Amino acid sequence: MVERSLVKRRMNVRLILFPLEKGGVMFFRLFNKFKNVIGLFNGYFIDAKTLYVLEFDAVCCVSFVGEIDTTKAFGFINERLRTGIVTVYQHSYFDHNQKEMFFNNTIFVLANKIMIELGNNWCQVLHTPAQQGWANELIAELSQFKIVNSEAVIGFARQTVAN
Repeated sequence: MVERSLVKRRMNVRLILFPLEKGGVMFFRLFNKFKNVIGLFNGYFIDAKTLYVLEFDAVCCVSFVGEIDTTKAFGFINERLRTGIVTVYQHSYFDHNQKEMFFNNTIFVLANKIMIELGNNWCQVLHTPAQQGWANELIAELSQFKIVNSEAVIGFARQTVAN
């Protein structure tokens, strides 16, 4: 009988320390952060969607724009969203010919459960379903940095619109 009440008391203590409501999840994650990182390092850099789940404990929506000048997009995001940027993760490399560091991928972690990932000529915004309108406006603004190809096309040209 004593053993049974001890188990019950331990369960009650556990529920007090780690309640199942949202506030308890953050306390629990404080001590158990990043134990399962199998999908976090996908390829040569951090997988943004996995980082989003680990950081915000939620599944995200993704808005995407391709064929953009990422250097201009980086400057735009850095300037426009400066006050909301919490941290920046970056994968960079050194170019021996130009003797400079360049970035391959950048992940901006913003307040309010938003992440922005810039890659080689593309950008994706990870956000909650309620932020879909804001994300669409940001993608529309980033689309102004579309790469314009001035070279003559030889062979097959890629069709940009569907029939």
